[in-house]
Amino acid sequence: DGARVQVHRQGDDVRVYSRRLNEVTAAAPELVEAVRALPATSLVLDGETLALHPDGRPRPFQVTMRRFGRRLDVEAMRAELPLSTFFFDLLYLDGSSLLDHPAGERFDALDDLVPEHGRVPRLVTDDAGAAAEFLRAARTAGHEGLVAKSLLATYDSGRRGGHWLKLK
Repeated sequence: DGARVQVHRQGDDVRVYSRRLNEVTAAAPELVEAVRALPATSLVLDGETLALHPDGRPRPFQVTMRRFGRRLDVEAMRAELPLSTFFFDLLYLDGSSLLDHPAGERFDALDDLVPEHGRVPRLVTDDAGAAAEFLRAARTAGHEGLVAKSLLATYDSGRRGGHWLKLK
């Protein structure tokens, strides 16, 4: 229910890209600041950016998208409609590609790098009841659903494949 982003960092240079790899860095200064604060020199993160209501519930996708493509009055729009980003994958870190590593390893590296408030909540379980409760809680919080991923899958750019399912 947010805007998919990929964030690249090399030193202090941070670039933010949309799902279609259009650069949207200028429209998302809070993402740049958050990624600069991470303890890494170079990285590529995959995530979701949302505009949230004051109670933490996500605003509609169309509202979040008002921030992208914005060139004028970015600071005014930032004050009116701040973005929150939640990363769900780490593809590259300090000279090492993680694309061919199993998802579980990438998620562990992400957990070591990004503070909890900057990551997509995740539950690893084989308990159907726990998974159903996690989905219910996400829906109650205003999200459209969950993504279930295999911990053994490597990163497959641009395709869902058989290693993950979107649950609504």
